[in-house]
Amino acid sequence: MSLPEWMYDELKRKAEEMGIQMTDLVKMYIKDGVEGNTDNEKDEEKGKYEESIAFLEAKVAQLDAIVYELLRKMQMMEEDKEDVEVVDK
Repeated sequence: MSLPEWMYDELKRKAEEMGIQMTDLVKMYIKDGVEGNTDNEKDEEKGKYEESIAFLEAKVAQLDAIVYELLRKMQMMEEDKEDVEVVDK
């Protein structure tokens, strides 16, 4: 398939952004066209994905904070245990 250089560059950039091969991106675009996906459907689907991603990012941040707090408490407990061992000896 022959493409203008500007189109090739744009497809290459988009594929790199998505982390996929350019041929897979072209296949995806062809499939979307054959299946008749409209821009509205894509926008709705994209909105759902973005909402899900935002939700998951928030959950990851919460889990990160919980893990940090647990590690901090474990560190404090280890320090307390060391202090007790020193006093007992």
